[in-house]
Amino acid sequence: MLVDLIRAPDPTSIDDSLDEPLGLLYLASSLRQNGHEVKLTNLAGHPRDDWKADIPEADLYGIQLYTPTAAIGIDIARFIKEKFGKPVIGGGAHPTAIVRSSDEAEKRRLSVFDHLVTGEGERAIVQVADAYKNKSEISRIIRGESILDLDSIPFPARDLVDMMSFSRKVDGVRSFGIMGSRGCSYQCNFCDRSLFGERVRFRSIDNIVKEIKEIISRYGVNHLEFFDDMFTASRRRLREFKDKTKGLDLSYRCNGRSDILTREVYDLVAESGGKVIAFGIESGSQRMLDLMNKGTTVERNLEAISIAQSAGLAVMGYFIIGFPGETKETIQETIEFIKKSGIDQAQVYTFIPLPGAEVYKNPEKFGVKKMLLDYSDYFQVTGKDGRGGKVIDTEYLTASELQEEVMKVRQFLREHTWRGKVQDYYTKNLDYKTKDI
Repeated sequence: MLVDLIRAPDPTSIDDSLDEPLGLLYLASSLRQNGHEVKLTNLAGHPRDDWKADIPEADLYGIQLYTPTAAIGIDIARFIKEKFGKPVIGGGAHPTAIVRSSDEAEKRRLSVFDHLVTGEGERAIVQVADAYKNKSEISRIIRGESILDLDSIPFPARDLVDMMSFSRKVDGVRSFGIMGSRGCSYQCNFCDRSLFGERVRFRSIDNIVKEIKEIISRYGVNHLEFFDDMFTASRRRLREFKDKTKGLDLSYRCNGRSDILTREVYDLVAESGGKVIAFGIESGSQRMLDLMNKGTTVERNLEAISIAQSAGLAVMGYFIIGFPGETKETIQETIEFIKKSGIDQAQVYTFIPLPGAEVYKNPEKFGVKKMLLDYSDYFQVTGKDGRGGKVIDTEYLTASELQEEVMKVRQFLREHTWRGKVQDYYTKNLDYKTKDI
């Protein structure tokens, strides 16, 4: 049974080849462990309609679907059905959210897939592949339950892709992605938690270190990007991580929570090789933070930045522009926050009501006047010229007005000088100015 896992291209992305498709590589290793032959077709970087020649024939296909790539994924599935007549699975964040939604039109569009896997896919995709191999029946929609023992999942099958073709850097050096936990217990109104859920599950530190050693041994890479939402949640784990990675000469970037104001946490990150910590600051307006249900304050965000910097870390801030309730005045508060905080780096996203998030499920509750359901416009990761999609009208800003405001923020970001080493696209595509720290 040959299973081809497909990463759909994202033409809206500034750098579609920034990170390896870690989720698909996890699926691939699980399929291999259960006796299936696996191929991974990475279509990242392809133009919107220039990928057909790269789809090989296989017995079963799986396509990863994020909301902005869902339309292309549907086209790929349709092409496979027409050319090869083979079954196709759709999985990932988009179908996970849509299956639970009231968007009947999108459910009909997803009907091209023979099966939809929702939630975590490692065990579910093996069930589907086994069913086809054994010629047995299986449901069209398979709910992948949260995997409690993350150590039981084999390491990502990185050999299926050219790992050196991806462009993510940490501290100016090529890095690989890694995850030490799944799930997030916070309740931010802009976030869709349906894929990994609200229950946080951790891999053991021994298991993480074993994977790191494998990466270093096979690829000579000791720079890492931890994608966990909860990397800094436990001082005990950070101490163990620091002790067990001694001698590996790690450099890494991780995500943190700005409501953690304990200096020891940031010292442990720095002492174990952390170079950059990223906080979801989201806004410089307390009113907006409250509407987002961030559970923190402007003052706490300022203090967290200062504490992390004092530990020797460069601080990256993520900001959202356009959450319902946003005004021109609150956007200016965010600009003033960036100036006042002395934050080292910043990334600004246009708010998009991702399927599964509270705003998507209850738009009227948040003062949304109009919400488009053309998911090809649901890109928030900047877009080619730095703007996001035009999706919602709110009581204060229409989608067009918001886009104009985002471009003004972009101009500020270009005029500001940032500290430390950033991803190449910041300077090459977004015209950021930087200086070393």
